[in-house]
Amino acid sequence: MPASSSPASDPDASAGPENADAPDATDAPPDAESAGTEASGTAVDSASAPASSVTLGAVQEPQRLHPLTLVLRVGASLPALVVILLPTLQNPSSENLVSVILSVVYGLVALPAIVLQYLRFSYRITPKQIVIQKGVIRRQNRSIPVERIQNIQTQQNLVARLLGLAKVTVETAGSSATEGSLEYVSLSDAHEIRQAVRSFQHRTTEGAPADADTDDAPGESLFAMDLPRVLLSGAFRFSLLYIALIFSAVQLIDPAVIGNVVQRAVHPGGRLDQIAEAMGAHPVLTLLGTLLIAGVLGWISGIAIHLARYYSFSLWLDGDKLRKRHGLFTVTEGTIPLGKVQALILRTNPLMRVFGWYELEVQTIGMDVNEQGHRVIAPFAQYEDILALAQQVRSFDLPETFGSVSRLTIRRRFFRYTLALSALLGSGVYAWPADWWHLGGVALPWWGFGLVPFILVWAVLQYRNHGYAVRDDGLYIRRGVISHYLWILPTEKFHVFHTTATLFQRRLNLKTLFVDTAGAATFAYPEVIDLPAVEADAQMDRLYRRFQTLYRTRIEEASGAPDTRLGIEDRPRLPVSKNEA
Repeated sequence: MPASSSPASDPDASAGPENADAPDATDAPPDAESAGTEASGTAVDSASAPASSVTLGAVQEPQRLHPLTLVLRVGASLPALVVILLPTLQNPSSENLVSVILSVVYGLVALPAIVLQYLRFSYRITPKQIVIQKGVIRRQNRSIPVERIQNIQTQQNLVARLLGLAKVTVETAGSSATEGSLEYVSLSDAHEIRQAVRSFQHRTTEGAPADADTDDAPGESLFAMDLPRVLLSGAFRFSLLYIALIFSAVQLIDPAVIGNVVQRAVHPGGRLDQIAEAMGAHPVLTLLGTLLIAGVLGWISGIAIHLARYYSFSLWLDGDKLRKRHGLFTVTEGTIPLGKVQALILRTNPLMRVFGWYELEVQTIGMDVNEQGHRVIAPFAQYEDILALAQQVRSFDLPETFGSVSRLTIRRRFFRYTLALSALLGSGVYAWPADWWHLGGVALPWWGFGLVPFILVWAVLQYRNHGYAVRDDGLYIRRGVISHYLWILPTEKFHVFHTTATLFQRRLNLKTLFVDTAGAATFAYPEVIDLPAVEADAQMDRLYRRFQTLYRTRIEEASGAPDTRLGIEDRPRLPVSKNEA
């Protein structure tokens, strides 16, 4: 077994009396233990520590990452070195001496830094915390309380899978970034770490050890996607990622080289010149052909991205958590606690909507920045299947009808979009060279004002696709044309209520109603835009009263009194150690 593993993964060994009665003197360095005490909010006297505070888990001493981590990190740094040496590789001469010097300096600095970062990184797991120490010049000692951990996710890219390694990331509630990352450990150690943390969490909440071997036991299967379904889901998507990568790569290559390659591919004999002349003589067809090629490449990109991301997607219920596994080159496995789900989001686009396909996402407290705060739990399924799965995550009563926002939103959006288009085209007309394309003797940017009727159609579509419903169990909002969202916001998950009004909204007596929940994404907020001001204020008061009623009812059930303002003698207090006493 590698150095980072431990025999304590056996539940019998971890819960044995010889470990429970004999605290280990090397349990933690003083700074790590003190950091863990502060992080957990509980001061523990080592002389009188209970058996559960003794190290029982997968790691009894500070451990290093897998030695092959050095190989992977050096390999990840090579592309930057290639970019620095690219001018020299294209034109070896004394003029490119600077790039050679920079590459030498890069090697003298980067390689030692990689080795030092590896040597100065250590991690350690106890029943109370995960302690991560890292840093060369600036040392960092991070303690992550076990009870605050929401998800331990393992990731394996293609190279890591070949080497039997995995990246372990730790996420906590209320954090928009990964709290801790172990890159890389062996795959067996990754499973052992996850099992140990789950065992400690069960021990904390239930007061009894949990069987760590059940961590990988299959639970109730909720959703899965085979290869044809994954490919079909990509066919309904569009992405410009690969197009951007192609154009970025082209910028690093000498145009003369590209010209020679194209000339050979087309076949010498003047065909390339003929094509160039035809493109100049028919600019409209050239533009349409370019858009068609970009569309095909974007369609292929969507298929490739979905294949890489959602290959062999599976979702199952493991107790009170959702677990999912997916990925072709990078296999990702993680959990989503059901109790931390803040909202449900049904997402689709016009083409998917025609055929009844939807995507189901959940918003959680500890959001995943890679998914913009939304975790996908069903990438592609029929509407009825999506609703059935959503009901298993959280019960709700979907409204049959949605209220509309003010029709004045059409006028406001039309003028706003037209103003933006005019500013863009006006700048283009001013800077347009006289020898560039002129259709019918008119500079090409002027033809862009032909989009104004389409702007009106777009504003009408946004109005028709925007609606809301306030029900006893929560707020339902739908919005969007290209990316159409349906938010399901439970009443007990509300955090903030407010209305806003811009200068133009105030002139039209309109407001925007917004309800915030924990872990809301940076984009695509669940807001109701351009409600009449009176209606917006009334709905906000209605939502607030329902939240207060639900909150006071739960407080009364728990404490026997609806008043949440407690006296000094009734306020909860943190435990105090004997040393502090």
